Amino acid sequence: MKIDADQTVLRFPHFSGLDGKHVTIGKYCLPLSLHPTLKLIIKVYGDVAATSKMNPRVTESIYRVLCASIKEMHDLRLEQITECRILKWRDAIKIALRGNFKVNFAMEHLKKIACAYIGLMEHQRLEEVALRISKLEAELSASKKEHSKICEQSKVYMDTAKEFIGKAVSLGMFKAENRCLEERNRRRHRMMHLDYLEQSINEYKRENTQIMTAIQVTTQRYLDIETENIVLRAELSELSARLQSLNEIESISLMKESNDGTGGGIQS
Repeated sequence: MKIDADQTVLRFPHFSGLDGKHVTIGKYCLPLSLHPTLKLIIKVYGDVAATSKMNPRVTESIYRVLCASIKEMHDLRLEQITECRILKWRDAIKIALRGNFKVNFAMEHLKKIACAYIGLMEHQRLEEVALRISKLEAELSASKKEHSKICEQSKVYMDTAKEFIGKAVSLGMFKAENRCLEERNRRRHRMMHLDYLEQSINEYKRENTQIMTAIQVTTQRYLDIETENIVLRAELSELSARLQSLNEIESISLMKESNDGTGGGIQS
């Protein structure tokens, strides 16, 4: 619903109850039922048609639909109006505006009415939705109670069904056969467990072999390093002995040179 819609052609809306006696007020001759509305408009806003350039007959026609619209606004409550009636009021006010009537106040008030009307419609929609929600909640509650009742009544049947799911329906008919079946199942489980244990043992053996290999490699590296250390220590000992010998030889040479120098000085 567009209040500000600019229509190319506007038709004078029809209002009932305007065919009675006409009375003149000032320059305008209008139905007697519209006189209170016209007087109120002139009292509050003055002659809104004073600036209009229309001929008097057209001006009176515009005044008539304008006053009829405002009178209906005064007579009706929000709950009584419809979208069609709002659009009819809009057309009447639009005609007045095009006739250069100063009726912007009426258009602004009509916008408020339209807003209130939409709000009322939305409120009614919300109430309808809330009612549907209440009904659905009641149905859901009833369904839950029915579900609980069915579960309680059918527990024995459902428990029995669980015993047969995935199994032959002859289960339990022949007890000896059942015992054999149970024994076969136990043997199968034991064999599966043994297979699992054997796989675990083989896995542990492989891990143990890997660890032993790593230990052997580490031990061999240790022995190689220790052998190399022994050789290095022997070389160090030999070099130390040679160094000591050289030091002794050097000391003897120095002593000899010293003695030779002293003896030569005394002889001269």
